[in-house]
Amino acid sequence: MKKKILAVILSIFAAVLLVGAFAGCSDDTQATDAGTSTTASVTLNKKYIEVYDISEPESEQTYFIFTSDDTGLYHYFNSVEYPSGGGTVNSYSVHFRYKIVGEKLFCFYDSAEYDPAHNGDDVRTDWSWEFEIYCDDFLMQRSWGSSGDNIYYYFNEDYLKNEIPNFGK
Repeated sequence: MKKKILAVILSIFAAVLLVGAFAGCSDDTQATDAGTSTTASVTLNKKYIEVYDISEPESEQTYFIFTSDDTGLYHYFNSVEYPSGGGTVNSYSVHFRYKIVGEKLFCFYDSAEYDPAHNGDDVRTDWSWEFEIYCDDFLMQRSWGSSGDNIYYYFNEDYLKNEIPNFGK
């Protein structure tokens, strides 16, 4: 009898631990910070840095920041030097509005600011992005092109620092 009671208690304890382990990315905990009634969210006022720019200086990173009032900022940097001399620098910030629907994040152009180094094309006013959100540690974007399905990640700066500090270095 004591063994059965102990087995039940251990089973309950194990179940509670499993639920706690997976709570970080559960739908219920994601809905609290986004300001909308959805099943997913983003961490507010933190950078989501593009995977290939993690080791770059901050001014040369591409990243998203989401604010508490359903707006955000996207910073983009790309520099190309031509073999014949000169080059193009695209360095700007886009202010955007966003909405989370289910596990999808949609961002839409509001305005743009250009950095002093910018000498490239202007940002299109129909600028938009779509992400998949499974937890607030990173965003995932899929794009389909001639080479197939491409996946891009934008990592939350706290997640990079605390959970995967050697990633991208």
